[in-house]
Amino acid sequence: MPYIFRGKLCGYICPDCREPLSKVKVRLYRAGDEREVVARAVANPKETFAILSEEQVDERRSRLIAEAETDDDGGFAFELNGDGQYDGGPVEVDVYCATVPRAKPQRKESEPVQFTITTLQPQWRESDRALVAYWDYCLPARYWCLVRGRFRVWTICGKVVLCEQKPPAPVAGVRVLAFDADITQDDALGSAVTGPDGHFRIDYTAADFKRTPISWISWEWVSGPDLYFRVESLGGATLLAEDRSRARQPDRENVGHCFCVELCVRDAPQVTHAWFTHVGDFYIDGDISNATGLTNGPQPAGMPNQHGGPGYGFYDGRHGWGIKLKGDCPSTHPFGGGQPMRYRFLYEDLDNDPGNKHPVNDTMVSAVEVGVRVVTWDTFGTGAVATPQAIWVGPTGATTPPPPPTPPAVPPGTPWGPVPPALMKPDADGWVQVDPASNLHGYSGPLLYFRTASAVPGGAAPGDGAGNAVSSPQNGTSLRVYFEAEPVAGPSLGAPTLGNDLKKIRINNWSEVILLNIQQFITPGANCCSPINANLDILYTADHELMKSWGVDITSCASGLGWVKPALPGGTGPRGGHGTSSHNTSTWPNCSYLVSLSTLRSLTDGEDDTDGGYVQLTFCIEH
Repeated sequence: MPYIFRGKLCGYICPDCREPLSKVKVRLYRAGDEREVVARAVANPKETFAILSEEQVDERRSRLIAEAETDDDGGFAFELNGDGQYDGGPVEVDVYCATVPRAKPQRKESEPVQFTITTLQPQWRESDRALVAYWDYCLPARYWCLVRGRFRVWTICGKVVLCEQKPPAPVAGVRVLAFDADITQDDALGSAVTGPDGHFRIDYTAADFKRTPISWISWEWVSGPDLYFRVESLGGATLLAEDRSRARQPDRENVGHCFCVELCVRDAPQVTHAWFTHVGDFYIDGDISNATGLTNGPQPAGMPNQHGGPGYGFYDGRHGWGIKLKGDCPSTHPFGGGQPMRYRFLYEDLDNDPGNKHPVNDTMVSAVEVGVRVVTWDTFGTGAVATPQAIWVGPTGATTPPPPPTPPAVPPGTPWGPVPPALMKPDADGWVQVDPASNLHGYSGPLLYFRTASAVPGGAAPGDGAGNAVSSPQNGTSLRVYFEAEPVAGPSLGAPTLGNDLKKIRINNWSEVILLNIQQFITPGANCCSPINANLDILYTADHELMKSWGVDITSCASGLGWVKPALPGGTGPRGGHGTSSHNTSTWPNCSYLVSLSTLRSLTDGEDDTDGGYVQLTFCIEH
């Protein structure tokens, strides 16, 4: 009978800040010395954690039972054969990290890290077809931050609260900016927007706080940054501005790889304007060209996580969720006698249907959190208290602000669990009503998640075979996006419809054409296993309206035998390239080779840029 071992791993950064150990390898080993097995199996995993040396990893290699990669949530699963592979006994649980979650790219790659957690005797329970066991574990911060430090990554986890309220109430939807007070100049480490519980997280690297005007001089001798913070509303109003001298106090000086902080502001920002301000991180007045609809430059400019531009178009992102339309809308009309408000977005197809506006309704959106309101809820079974409830606008929910959630029918003292979100959706005309109970007296930040493919379809762009030009190249479409806000009862002379618009935004949801083949594989009587002798003809086609770069490449271990890579085609936009790259291979060593075609498009969803495209073929030289 097989053994199925499942579980989930996470790591603490702060007591109220943890992350899943995603995309790491969990390795199970047969236990070693019997006396050591007993000691480790009964010990707390906090006492058995250890980072292993290369020699220790090599010593364990012969005892390896199996390994599995964790998913995005840190979950892992093993199905072990009971016929010799595993007998149900104790196992040593190790984790191998090639990197850590949210690690930013660095010039110098870090060495992988393997650490052991504990020796575990799974508690097997019999199911219909297997023996099943489950194990959850979260590494304490002192260990997980030690591992993260091996990859030279740094993290700030914090919370923003109201100073005057007891207990302190979380402040959602504000931007926190972190700085390092340096000797020569202060470094911007990054920024983040607080969630419904007031929490935020900023990830950065040593390169972000060791910048100097003269690159060959290092003025920053200490191992960590000296931190101070600024808190702003999404409209730009300053709520907290710490003096840089705060960074020289003991609790902020030379901080470690994980830093936890609580910041308090005197007043929660209130929404007083009704306007459309951003597509993702791109400001509609200045960051996006009115002439082309493309970005003028990267955003957030100068920050470690800047992305996009210049010359980037927009698409619905790698998940197809759409673009975030951001702005402000108060819960009551700014000068209309306190009338409750609603808002909507409309688009105009400038290329195919100019002059006609179409509302972005519930069939054209993905879910996005737009605000927070306070409800009474007993999350932990210790009594109902004021609790933040997220307000989401998406394709499902009510078209009017829903009432507070109904408490579950459970015995007193029973935890109710997390408070469910308040779900709303635009009506058929695209209108979204602002919840009057929102804690900012309106919404500030994301207002709608517009799936542009519902207006500007895309998909897999058609090609005409590797090596050939694309006969029907696909292009994007330029839209004009309008924002309107008005009383729920409709506009009046004293409370008119307010709004503004983005003059042009270029949308392209087409994937690139990326085709690769080898002529010798498609000649009559040949196939992909046919060896190459004296001639190699690489057929390639790369095409996209917003192609940033493309290139053909060949790699092989034959480079150790004296083989030198030939010149290969590649380049930058505007669209790509196609043709045949021919090579005399009569002197190439007998070996296997890998030919690839890679592409990169100038596209962003406003917060993340598109992934590059990549196809490859193997061939062998045989003389």
